[in-house]
Amino acid sequence: MRYLNKIAYALNLPSHSSEKVQPMNNKNGHRSCLLIPVRKNFDLIILFLFICPLLGAAQDKVALNTARNCSYMKEIEKEMIAEINLVRSDPAGYIQYIDYYHDLAKLNLDHFGKGKRNYSLSITYEKINGVGHKKKVDTIWSNEYEEEVHAVESLLKDLKSMPPLSILEPDKGIYNAARKHGLDQDRHNWSLGHMGSDGSWPWERIRKFSPMMIAGNENLAGRFPEPTARDIVIQLLIDSGIPDYGHRHNMLDPKWTHVACYASGLKGDMYQWIQEFGQKK
Repeated sequence: MRYLNKIAYALNLPSHSSEKVQPMNNKNGHRSCLLIPVRKNFDLIILFLFICPLLGAAQDKVALNTARNCSYMKEIEKEMIAEINLVRSDPAGYIQYIDYYHDLAKLNLDHFGKGKRNYSLSITYEKINGVGHKKKVDTIWSNEYEEEVHAVESLLKDLKSMPPLSILEPDKGIYNAARKHGLDQDRHNWSLGHMGSDGSWPWERIRKFSPMMIAGNENLAGRFPEPTARDIVIQLLIDSGIPDYGHRHNMLDPKWTHVACYASGLKGDMYQWIQEFGQKK
């Protein structure tokens, strides 16, 4: 999907010649100055008022990029953490990035109807002798375009009603847990899901690599062509076709304190991503 083009407007200030300060005598015979308002000063005030919000926005962006000094992360991984913090810090403000998808989803529904039938699988696992086994598989059916509208409208409702959430800090241990699972997925053609080939679950890997965490979870996402960090975040927030919109609620869970993102790159026909979240003791 393409994002709407944004137009940036520059403030064009007219150039004015300043008025000269006019000397004059006061009643005591001393010379004083009559200060005639200078238009340039007025323009400078306007420019100052215009720039201040931009500086504030730039400072906010830096504050949200909590992983900016993490040398162990790729730049795109840092961008994803900043994007996650952007939606968490101001859920209602993030609606501006979702409106395009809402319009597109409604357009597709109006033009193509409900769309083709799709399904997703809800899998319940159990561990037997330390090894995970599938216990139950439920199939959830939906119509492509109808579900897309429902998912986006559900997201808009959530964002409108949600208070600001905590800003997440990076954690090297959580990153190592994400990287471990990413490399494990690489060896198994990204067929493992959330359970590792050793039977480990996300929260177990997170607590192993970052012992200060008491809880954790993960999101997996794949997309083609090569997505931006925002593409992946919005895909997981909309979460069309996923039962209970689990990826969305995972990303917006208020209990998380730390985060890591791992970009595996192009594997097979998808650019693969892992997001992992942790709650510190």
